[in-house]
Amino acid sequence: MSLWEGSNNRSREGILTLYSSETPPAELPPDLGSNSRRTWSCWRETRGGHRAAPRAGAPLLWSQAGRAGGAHLEKRRIQEELRAPSRSFPITGKRTGRGTNVIPGEFPWHVSIQSHGKHICGGTIISALWILTAAHCFADEPPDLMVAVGGVNLSLPLEECHPDSLILHEGFNRTSLQNDIALILLSSPIEFSTEKIPVCLPFVYDMDKWQHCWASGWENTSAASPVLQKTKVKLISREECLKHIPHLVGGVMCAETELDPAVTFLLLPQVDSGGPVVCSYWDTMKWFQVGIISGGNPNHRILTPVYSYQKWIEKETAIRGKPFFTEGVDSGTHIRVVRSRAGTQVVFLGYFLLLLIFLIAIKLP
Repeated sequence: MSLWEGSNNRSREGILTLYSSETPPAELPPDLGSNSRRTWSCWRETRGGHRAAPRAGAPLLWSQAGRAGGAHLEKRRIQEELRAPSRSFPITGKRTGRGTNVIPGEFPWHVSIQSHGKHICGGTIISALWILTAAHCFADEPPDLMVAVGGVNLSLPLEECHPDSLILHEGFNRTSLQNDIALILLSSPIEFSTEKIPVCLPFVYDMDKWQHCWASGWENTSAASPVLQKTKVKLISREECLKHIPHLVGGVMCAETELDPAVTFLLLPQVDSGGPVVCSYWDTMKWFQVGIISGGNPNHRILTPVYSYQKWIEKETAIRGKPFFTEGVDSGTHIRVVRSRAGTQVVFLGYFLLLLIFLIAIKLP
């Protein structure tokens, strides 16, 4: 059993501390050595033991069963809307912005989801067994599905992880792209390293709290570079997004490239969707996935807000017997900054000692 498996465990995945900079670092701090597996993830703990698994789950596109006698796929029928033709979602996200090459280890949570060895979508490592991605990436049962991890160049050999299950949100609508979120359960856990690290999940929705945001993805044109690309973006309000995407549905976020829109429009390459938009938060020195790239236009991306689906993630992973508990606080708890009382305690102790010395001096003859 891996460190993070088992519903009866008090699961800890360690702390991932990154340099506080405007872009995810290419190297980890020297104190995060490879001698401890717990150093490769955000801190998560299941308070009070395991939580009861919910009774029902999202549509399971397929699951792998019977591994002992030769694995076979048990295909299950899904709702007709999940099989809608591609013409029904003309603005499905295939672009993330004019980007630059990513350095190995800079976005260690980004993975390539492939079918028959061909890249089809991006995804994100959120734990040793779970990949987060977009539901629209899977129009049908994908043949020979595989997740490539641990690298940024698709022309080089990457570590292959084989899925056990693919789960689409039960409310996903391919026409509107509402609830465009999916989970992939891997058949075996990822061994974390400097190039394979889970991303943190957000603990607040307020877009004003996030800073230094980046989108990443691979170009999907025939003449495209095989190297992962990154683009600096900023989160924008729904009102601002409606100016550029008039038919924006509810329950989504928007991000805008920070490059010159005129230049971006001319040079923008086609890039995959399903990958993350990550941001830093105040001085936490961590990177959080605030959104999943879902659709949009050359300069504006529609994002599935990860914060809104954390309960769904917890429920679906628990149903499959591999519970994942998102980082942060439980519903209803407010985030607040707690200032250290160490300075006050030191001052108080100093006054107490002075008073004690004074009293002793008075009693002395």
